[in-house]
Amino acid sequence: MAALAGAATPDWIPARDPRFDVRGLPWFAENQGEFIRLPKRLKEQLPPAVWSLGQSPTGGRIRFRTNSTSISIRLDYPSPPNMANMHAFGQTGVDLYLDGVYRSTAVAPKDAAAGKIVEHVFVENLPKQEREITLYLPLYKPVTPIAIGLDPGASVAPARRFVNPKPVVFYGTSITQGGCASRSGMSYQAILGRQLTLDFVNLGFSGNGKGEPVVAGMVAEIDAAAFVLDFSQNNRTIESVREVYAPFLTRIREKHPKTPVLAITPISSSRNPPVYDEMRQHIRDVVSARIAAGDTMLTLVEGTTLLGPHQLDGLVDGSHPNDLGFQWMADALAPTVAKVLSLPPPQLVDDRLVTITSQAEADARRAAIIRFIWGDAGFPHKARPASVKKNDASPVPGLRNLKSVDTMTIRMAAGEENTAYHFMPKAKANGKLIALHHGHACTFDDAKDPRGGGMGEAIDLLLDEGYAVLANYMPRMRPGDCRTLPHGKLFDKKLASGNALKFFLEPAAIALNELKPRYKEIHMAGLSGGGWTTTLYAAIDPAIKRSFPVAGSIPLYLRAGGSIGDLEQYLDPFYKFAGYGDLYTLGSIGPGRAQVQILNRRDDCCFGEPQHSVRRSVGLNYEESLRVYEKEVTRAIGSNGSFRLVIDESAPRHMISPEAVKIMIREMR
Repeated sequence: MAALAGAATPDWIPARDPRFDVRGLPWFAENQGEFIRLPKRLKEQLPPAVWSLGQSPTGGRIRFRTNSTSISIRLDYPSPPNMANMHAFGQTGVDLYLDGVYRSTAVAPKDAAAGKIVEHVFVENLPKQEREITLYLPLYKPVTPIAIGLDPGASVAPARRFVNPKPVVFYGTSITQGGCASRSGMSYQAILGRQLTLDFVNLGFSGNGKGEPVVAGMVAEIDAAAFVLDFSQNNRTIESVREVYAPFLTRIREKHPKTPVLAITPISSSRNPPVYDEMRQHIRDVVSARIAAGDTMLTLVEGTTLLGPHQLDGLVDGSHPNDLGFQWMADALAPTVAKVLSLPPPQLVDDRLVTITSQAEADARRAAIIRFIWGDAGFPHKARPASVKKNDASPVPGLRNLKSVDTMTIRMAAGEENTAYHFMPKAKANGKLIALHHGHACTFDDAKDPRGGGMGEAIDLLLDEGYAVLANYMPRMRPGDCRTLPHGKLFDKKLASGNALKFFLEPAAIALNELKPRYKEIHMAGLSGGGWTTTLYAAIDPAIKRSFPVAGSIPLYLRAGGSIGDLEQYLDPFYKFAGYGDLYTLGSIGPGRAQVQILNRRDDCCFGEPQHSVRRSVGLNYEESLRVYEKEVTRAIGSNGSFRLVIDESAPRHMISPEAVKIMIREMR
């Protein structure tokens, strides 16, 4: 057993310690803590191949919270990696996810053998703060986790609760088991679980998900939130599918008459044998007949809507999905799973307390936020745009007072890229710049859209007053790269340091590195997700003198209905130490600084009166509840800056109204 190079001696805690939450192995307690997927009492009744495959703990997870600065593991593999169509990481890997973000994989070596313990350091030298830990166990190789290594004296606390206490149970083929994901955390069930904060059980059996009666009975033993069935392809003929499919459903329904069941037809393959079409039709017929007979909890899911014939790049060998294919499957399946489970909104941090009351506290919290977002790399003070195209075509036609536009290309970690436009006024330039952020839209040219966000008009009004404008997009919201990756997926990207929040901030930071020397004052405004970006950026960069978040955020404790936002708006580990009241304070505090938050009373999207919950606001109406936190932020700032909340009565919808732009201009003069 090799020593852990470069790591301090950890405290080795047995993996079966009850403080660790083992999920995805429904018979774990019955099996006296063995990391296998099947009940040992059924060994002689189950098909031998199913029993053998069940020794691989695919879908098994070890979960906990800890403040340890290092995390290690000891593993016992019976044999080395040996698959042709899966990398050793996918077959044998144990993935570490830290606060929902992938960090490292432990893998069986080429000389793995029973009794030869493998040690792996997942992470070390982390800042000492509590984090959520999930260890995903291997997809296609048995393993015994021996112990988890933490700092001596580190805390071990329960992991965050799932949105449903019961797991979603998946039964099916090698695709269900995870073939051919590159890592255990990249099966479509694992991706879906992170997306929806769901527990799951993976009962996929490579080549052997055939729907035998004894297996149906075993699956039905589990008290599930829902069952997802995708097992037809392992039957070689349509006759064998007809023999088992309806009886399998019947066995589930006998035990679980009111539990949702999703029946998936085969996904696309490069060969698409004719029998697959026959299987698809048979599943449709069975499901339709049962629904017609009154089974309202049964849902048909066409596999080709999860991974279709136009998505064959998502396959490894013509049949099994790769990571891209599994991502597509999870993305497409998530809305249906959420609907059948009537999932509640995410549990949000209670951030009603404003904890910053002095300049010194503001400086310390700002530094902590920068460490959280960028890690050891720090704020990108010196980074410059990858390219600047001078006198480019304007992305917004018809601007009356436009002199010229420069287009900046911003490159970031993990291959992410963004675009910013520098609009310069042709007359009465006042030497001031305002950075203007868009939200979940992919163009600033909304002048012809009667329901546009008012961004084009805002640029025109600001140019007419002599302000230069830096127009920024949110990640994956620029022309040619519009909504190609949901924002929540950014947090799955592997980063050398920091957090995916930096993808939202670096385009402005890097563009401003280029432009700050040219202007005597820098201001910032944004709509919706751009308003959220404005809130966060102004909090970390004191160079922003005036900031104007429009329909961009309210504190988490007031959010309900359509005002939850994307993951970046409620990311648990971040808002636990930087609630919105503190962010408003950080964006306002300092000599000559001010923030004017603008909310649209009639907003049809976010943070308006239609989205307000009196119950969540302890009986207060819309404006009363908002004035509470305005008062708290104002009190925290004192005379060292200014925070003001404006409720825009003129805006008919989710937009920056001309009245909002007038407010900005008055404040910046």
